[in-house]
Amino acid sequence: MTRLPKRIRAKLKKEAHTWDSSISQEKPEEVSGLLGKAQLFVASRPPRQPVSVRLDPFDLALLKRIARNKGLPFTQLMSMWLHEKVEQEKTRAGA
Repeated sequence: MTRLPKRIRAKLKKEAHTWDSSISQEKPEEVSGLLGKAQLFVASRPPRQPVSVRLDPFDLALLKRIARNKGLPFTQLMSMWLHEKVEQEKTRAGA
């Protein structure tokens, strides 16, 4: 995973400090009550469909190396890249 820019790291650090300070002031009974009232969030999405693609061995090796450096499975990286490209083409075509 690449390093985040300094300004984003600073914002995240500030947000984490804000959350830590607000959480430390809450009483365990309050937290238990809130957790008891909380509803489970379920995000449904359609099932994925498997697809076969024939790739050049050199491209596949390079893809696996890039995915390893990013800390992702190579199939997930391929899926992300394909999704990004489809979205670009969709906006370009005005669909």
